[in-house]
Amino acid sequence: MAFSGPMLGVRAVLIEAVRTKSGLVGFAMLALLLGMVIAVPIIAPFNVVRAWGSIDPWLDNPRFAAPDWVDTFSAQKQPRTVVMTNCFTPDTVPLSDKTGPERCPGGSWTRVAVKVQLFGNATFLTMRHKFTFTADAFPSEMHMDTWARFGSNGTQISLNWTRPDGSYVILFTSALSRRAPTADSFPLSQMVKVREAIRSWAMSTYNATDSANIKPEVTLFAKADQGMLNPNTAVPLKGEYLLTLEVVGFGGDVGFDAKAVVFGTVFGVAGTDSERRDLLIGLLWGAPVALAFASIASTVIVLLEIILGAIATWYGGWVDEVTQRAADLLLILPILPILILIAIVYSPGIWAILFVLVIFGIVGSSTKIARSIVLQVKEEPYIEAAISYGAKRGRILFKHILPRLLPYTFALIALSVPSFIFLEASLSFLGLGDPTLPTWGSILGDAYTGSAPFRGFWWWIAFPAGGIIFATVAFALLGYSFDKVLNPRLREE
Repeated sequence: MAFSGPMLGVRAVLIEAVRTKSGLVGFAMLALLLGMVIAVPIIAPFNVVRAWGSIDPWLDNPRFAAPDWVDTFSAQKQPRTVVMTNCFTPDTVPLSDKTGPERCPGGSWTRVAVKVQLFGNATFLTMRHKFTFTADAFPSEMHMDTWARFGSNGTQISLNWTRPDGSYVILFTSALSRRAPTADSFPLSQMVKVREAIRSWAMSTYNATDSANIKPEVTLFAKADQGMLNPNTAVPLKGEYLLTLEVVGFGGDVGFDAKAVVFGTVFGVAGTDSERRDLLIGLLWGAPVALAFASIASTVIVLLEIILGAIATWYGGWVDEVTQRAADLLLILPILPILILIAIVYSPGIWAILFVLVIFGIVGSSTKIARSIVLQVKEEPYIEAAISYGAKRGRILFKHILPRLLPYTFALIALSVPSFIFLEASLSFLGLGDPTLPTWGSILGDAYTGSAPFRGFWWWIAFPAGGIIFATVAFALLGYSFDKVLNPRLREE
């Protein structure tokens, strides 16, 4: 990048840059990004980010879910996730202390507990949840977790399903094997006994045609006909459904809680990924991570290169020669392969990667630009006057020469930011970035690993890619506006 034309002050350059079309658009886009950076800690606090690499915080989200708003552009209404939870855990309130029917505050199960004697001490519990299904497509999967505290004889459970047409099916009965706080997990969509129960019920009750690819989340929500066992021919049955969980606990210390989830196919503003994570969280935090990394790297490296280039050119001699040859060497070094090698060997964090970038960017292209400008400035009459009056060379450098480089420094910083955004995204895409932070590059890397391009999960790719493009275009427009001001040949009419 070469600059020519009259030397302008910082304020004049900024005013002129904003007046250009590209500058106005660039500053507006940058203002939007900065507004997002300020709002992110409020919308998604940092403790949410720390859970990005965990599994538990996202378990109630559907996997591979498209954004909620896709319904707006489709005649087919997609199902939403239904979560059936309780209001207390067995560690805090013994279930045997709760008797009679009640509506659990904050929960969604209707509970009825009756303590009776049956060949010893037994507690019977019924948990019900009604919900209305109005979607034009089937849920993606079904899951249930239970937490139990029980005596030596264990706890027996039975899960039953009632449809809008009045039909009723026992999905499974089982004895729990684990005590609270460790949960028993029941992946209903994958359980063989659930599939066999549904197959027997559909074939005996509705004379349905058998299918090798039975999906409980499809058949349980399908209209009663011969094709209800086949996901390709089944048609959704709208109406009110009832899920009933019956529990029998034995022993003197009995407690039980459960959570059942019917997963939808859409979620949130930006959808979810293969780990059920809300992509909006990753996208929002990707902005400050990308901007902080790229802005710091660009600012520090450009300032170092400008200052060292000005010093070397002003003092000349062997200092200038060594600086220019070092710049030539570092310019031909491929920084990305070097960073990949360092990341593989040492697994550094994002700040360590930034430090390595600064080391390899201490001199470079901006050093040569600074040299060309200083060679022009040092011939100015007022510089020669300062020398003739006996001013020290260091004073002339820092008071008269470096301030003249500031407008060009802003332009160079703005033009350098996109390359560092791409660099960070490239490292994260390859899985070599900071694993504790959600970034646009890491989301794209996960999308590639999860075969999102081939499976049609467009939201998993489009949003992080759009973030990268938006940020780089904003800074590119800023740099272009500075270039228009500092290079008269590019000025707008």
